[in-house]
Amino acid sequence: MTLVDPLTLAGTRDLLWLSRHIAEGMMLGMQRSQRRGAGLEFQQYRSYQPGDPIRHIDWKLFARSDRYFVREAEQESQMHVCFVLDTTASMAQPSFSVPTLTKLQYAKCWIATLCWLLNAQGDRYSLLALSDSGIHLLPEGQGEAHHQRLTLQLDQLTAAGHWPDDTQLRPLWSRFEQPCQAVLVSDFFERREEISRFAARLHGAGRPCLPLQLLVEAEKTFPFNGALLLRNPEEAGAIELDAKSQRNAYLRAFAAAQKNLSARFASWEYPLSSVTIEQPLEQTLRKFIAAHGQGT
Repeated sequence: MTLVDPLTLAGTRDLLWLSRHIAEGMMLGMQRSQRRGAGLEFQQYRSYQPGDPIRHIDWKLFARSDRYFVREAEQESQMHVCFVLDTTASMAQPSFSVPTLTKLQYAKCWIATLCWLLNAQGDRYSLLALSDSGIHLLPEGQGEAHHQRLTLQLDQLTAAGHWPDDTQLRPLWSRFEQPCQAVLVSDFFERREEISRFAARLHGAGRPCLPLQLLVEAEKTFPFNGALLLRNPEEAGAIELDAKSQRNAYLRAFAAAQKNLSARFASWEYPLSSVTIEQPLEQTLRKFIAAHGQGT
């Protein structure tokens, strides 16, 4: 499965994520530092050293001097983003209009594309995929090789089980000891209170937890008629009901749940980005970055 679409990359190349969230007194994302490297503002030249990226060589200067020089700049400090991906069974829900597209597949493509943009900024990222049927971790890193490892790990993930319990989560908290911010990608349908407690703990530790909620359009509009068979992917059995008679009750309950979820994250100053998987990736990426960026 191809996770990064060239047309989406072309349409988002103007995006820059300047995070406005604070952790441990530090602004995360593109902060000025005094270390030298391949940054944005040119400062001086230095001789090429083994391991320097070839793209940083000044070829015009090479043509004049017959020696390799690298342009040094005052670099920006790196942002570390940990993508926390819900891989519980509800994320296997497909779109009704695009049956081959599931929430998890959309999440994989969305994360892989945003990490490609982070690569372009020189930022670092990691992945934590969570369900009680398996926890998968990709440590933080950057660069094209790291992005290849990310896409390989994402491609192997499947949706199954429930959100992990406290015992399963306990060994993971050490991963958040260093300053970072988390992007929590979930539909927030399965054990919502437990997922919210996870986000609350990160917030309490000074680690922003920015939410992206993935829905299918039908979950927002309930466009069904006639007899409807409902099956919880995380529980046994199913129930049959009349869609028309249940529509108003469902829509009221859905709106109340969304309001509650939005209010919880808003209390931490993290706007809830709620999108449908039928929307183009470029559109949802722009929406997310606009919600959590400064000057975007």
